[in-house]
Amino acid sequence: MTTECTKTACPYCGVGCGVEVNQLGIVGDKKHPANQGSLCVKGSALAQSLDMPSRLLYPKYQGQEISWERATDLIADAYHQAIESRGPDSTAMYVSGQLLTEDYYLANKFMKGVVGSANIDTNSRLCMSSAVVAHNRAFGEDVVPVSYNDIDAADMIVICGANTAWTHPVLFRRIQQARERNPKLKMVVIDPRETVTAQQADLHLAIENDGDIALFNGLLKYLIEHEQLDHHFIAQHTEGSKQLFEHLVSEQYSLDSLSQHLSLSSEQLTTFFNWFATTKRAVTLFCQGVNQSQFGADKANAIINAHLATGKIGRAGSGPFSITGQPNAMGGREVGGLANQLAIHRGFDHQSIELISEFWQTDRLARKPGLKAIEMFEAVERGDIQVIWIMATNPVVSMPDNRFIQQALKKCPLVIVSDVTAESDIAQYADLLLPAAGWGEKQGMVTNSERMLTRQRQFQKPKGLAKPDWQAIAMVASKVSARLAMQDGFKFLTEAEVFGEYAAMTGLNKNSSLLLDLSEYAQISEQEYAAWQPVQWGGAHPFANGQFSFDDGKARFIVPSHSQASDKMQWWLNTGRQRDQWHTMTRTGHIAHLAATEAEPTVYLNSRSADCLNIKQGQLVSVSSSENNQSIVAKAEFDDGLSDKQLFMSMHWAGKYAQFNQVNAILSRKSDLHSGQPAFKSQPVELQAVRVNCYGMYLGDQFSHKDFIYHSFQTEERTGVWRFASRDWLDKSSASELGGTLCERQLVMDIEKGWLAIGYDNAGEQKIIRSLILISGQPITVTSADLARLIGAPLTFSRLLSVAAQQEKALLVCSCLRVNDQQIIRELESGDCTSVLQLKNKLKCGTNCGSCLPQIAALVDQHSQTVIVSK
Repeated sequence: MTTECTKTACPYCGVGCGVEVNQLGIVGDKKHPANQGSLCVKGSALAQSLDMPSRLLYPKYQGQEISWERATDLIADAYHQAIESRGPDSTAMYVSGQLLTEDYYLANKFMKGVVGSANIDTNSRLCMSSAVVAHNRAFGEDVVPVSYNDIDAADMIVICGANTAWTHPVLFRRIQQARERNPKLKMVVIDPRETVTAQQADLHLAIENDGDIALFNGLLKYLIEHEQLDHHFIAQHTEGSKQLFEHLVSEQYSLDSLSQHLSLSSEQLTTFFNWFATTKRAVTLFCQGVNQSQFGADKANAIINAHLATGKIGRAGSGPFSITGQPNAMGGREVGGLANQLAIHRGFDHQSIELISEFWQTDRLARKPGLKAIEMFEAVERGDIQVIWIMATNPVVSMPDNRFIQQALKKCPLVIVSDVTAESDIAQYADLLLPAAGWGEKQGMVTNSERMLTRQRQFQKPKGLAKPDWQAIAMVASKVSARLAMQDGFKFLTEAEVFGEYAAMTGLNKNSSLLLDLSEYAQISEQEYAAWQPVQWGGAHPFANGQFSFDDGKARFIVPSHSQASDKMQWWLNTGRQRDQWHTMTRTGHIAHLAATEAEPTVYLNSRSADCLNIKQGQLVSVSSSENNQSIVAKAEFDDGLSDKQLFMSMHWAGKYAQFNQVNAILSRKSDLHSGQPAFKSQPVELQAVRVNCYGMYLGDQFSHKDFIYHSFQTEERTGVWRFASRDWLDKSSASELGGTLCERQLVMDIEKGWLAIGYDNAGEQKIIRSLILISGQPITVTSADLARLIGAPLTFSRLLSVAAQQEKALLVCSCLRVNDQQIIRELESGDCTSVLQLKNKLKCGTNCGSCLPQIAALVDQHSQTVIVSK
C-alpha cells in the first residue's frame, strides 16, 4: 500500500463515499461531499478486503496459463467468427456496476459500435432498471432530481422499500443527524418488515408485498379530494393529469378499501396522507423494495406522480430519490450500458443513431435494443448466443433461478470471464479467464446516487498480469475492428483519454432537451484528470426551472397498473442485503468480523408462524419454489418484525460459503414488463422443517465433508468454520474421517447430547489445539468466535467443556468493534453503564459507523423496562 495520501472512492454502495489511503490505513475523506469522513462497517474494512485469499494472476484458457496476446486473439476470433456465421446478435457482454465509467464506455462502444449488437447488459438491471424506466417516462431522461443536501432541508422523509440503516448506513446517518437538528422532521418508512430503519420511524406502514402502487394512488386520491394539489405546477409543467386523476376515481383507492387491501388501519393511512399533503418539503427515498418487482417501474412512477401533483420537485428539500445499489450503477446508465439504451441517455431513435454513428465513425452501429439480462441468458440456453463476455459480476449466484443460468452457461461454446479471483462462482463456468485489476489497482470515474462524479485512484500495482478492464476491452476491440476491416477507435493510452472521448460524446446532447452534458471536460488533460475533485452534473436540482427533458419541457404523469398485494394464505419470500456483507461475498466473505453478523445461510420468520409449523429457533428448514421446482436448506431464526407468512433471507450467500443453499436458486425469472428487472422481493415459496439427527461444527484448515443435507463455511480469526447437518447420527469414529487436518493426535470426549473431538500437537510440554469437531443432537448455539479462540491455545479441559456446553446465544451488535448483545447486557446489569453514551465510552460500540446505535438504544430501553417492572 502506498505511503502517500491518495484520495479515492469506496467500491461498495451507491452512496459514493470518499476515502483516503495513507500510511495509517484507509479512512473516510473528510472533505468529500457524500460522506464528510464517515464510513460504514464495510468501508472501514477496506484494508482487509485487499487481502483476498486467492487472486487470478494470469489469463487462463481451459485451465492453462496463456499470454494476454493469445487470450485477446481467442476472444477476437470468437466474436469475428460468430458475427460472420450467425450475426452480431449471437454475441453478448454482461457487465457490472462495479466497472468504472471508462470501462463501461469502451464496453458499450465495442458491442454497439463494432460488433453491431446491443446485447450488452449489466447487473444494474437487477437493481435499478425500474427506476430508469420511471425516470424516462416521467422526466424524458434518466435523471435523479435531488441531492443529498435535500435530506438536510426536508421537513418529511419517506423511505419506501429500503432498509437504509443497513444498506446505505452513511446516508442513513445523515438522516439521523437531520432529525437531531430538526425535531419536527417526520420520517415515514414503508416496508412489509419492521427493519432497523422502520423501528426509528415516526410512522411505519407495514404494507403487504407489492402494495406500493395502491398506497401511492390512494395518497394521490386523498390529495385530490382534500384540494392539496399544486394546480399551477400541474398546468405549467406537466402532461397527463386528466387520465391519471380519472383512473383514481375508482373505489379501490378509498380509505376503507386500502385499509383492507394493505393490512393498515385507516388512522395510519390518514396520518401518512395528511403529513404528505401539509408538508411543504418532502423527499421520498426508494430502493430495491420498489424496483425489484413485477411492477417496479409502475411503483416508481406512482411515487413520482405524488411529487409532480404537489410540486414537490425541483426545489430544496423535495423530490423522489432513487438510491442506487452499486458504486457506478449510475455511471453505467450514463454511458448507455443497458441493452435498451444506445448511449448518453439516448435510445434507438433515428436521430440518435445518426449522431452516434458519426461520432464513433462506424457503419455497424446497433439499431435496435438488445436482450436484457434474463432474456440474454435464456438466449444462451437456447444456443442463440455463442460467445458471452462476463465482467466483474457473479450471475450464477446473483441472477434469479440461478441453476438455470448455470446450465445455460454450460451450453455456451465460449464463456469469457474477467475477474479478480479464479475461485468465484462464475469463474468455474469460464472457458477463458482474464485477470482483472481490483479496487486500488485501477482508476477511473464513478457516479453516485446524486450524480456526483468521483475519481477512483490507483494506490498499488496490479498483481501478476492483471489489467484494468478498459485495457482488456480496448485490446480485443482493436483486433475485432481489424478483422472487420474497420477503423480502430480504441487506441487509448490512458483513462483520461477514454473519459475525454466520453465527455465529448455527451456534447451531442448540447442542442437537445437532454441534461447530461459533460462536454466541458472533452479536452481534459492528464494533470486535470489526476487532480479531479468531485463534480455533480446537472446541479443540485436539475429541474429547478420547471423544464423537464421532453421536447415540450413538461413532465408526464403515468397511469400505473394496479398490482395485487400478495396472497395472505401463501408464504412469501423477500431477499435483500445484510449490513456487513457485499453482494456475493467475493470481497467481504473472508473478513472475519464482517462474517460474524450472520454466520450461515439463515431464513427469518416470526415466532408465531414458526409455532404453527413446530419450527424451533436454529432448526434447519427447507424453502422451496413450485415455480422452478428448486429448494434450499437454511437455518431458521425468529424475527417478529416480519408479518405472518413472510420470510426474509440474505442475498449474499454464495460459493463455498453457502454451497448449494443460495437463495436465488428458488426465485423464478418473473420480471417487470417494462424494465426487465427481476422480482426478487416477492416470491411465493413453501416452508417446512427438515429432519436432522446430527448438527456439527468443524474448525480447522480443511474439511472433508460427506454428502450432508446441509453445510456452509465461515471465516474466523486464524481458522475456517464449517457447519454441517446429517439425517444420520455421526458417532465418534467419524472424527478422523471428518477432520481433513485433524492431527494424528486426537482426543475425543463425550459432552451433553453429543461429543467433542480435538486435534492437537505438542509444543514442548504443552498440547496445542489445532482443530475441533463439535457434534450435537440439537442446534449448536456456541458461537464460532468462542471456539476459534481455542485454536492455537493450550489444551485445557475445563475451558473446552465450558465453551462446548455453552447455550447462551450471543448476537453481534457492533460489527466494527465486535461487541455482542451479551456484553452490553452484562454492562447494563452490572450498573456500570446505564446509557448509550456510557456504553460507547466503555465498550466503544457504535463509535465507528453508528449503524448499530438503534440496537444499542433498544437494549438500554429494554433493560430499563425490566428494572422498572422488577421494582
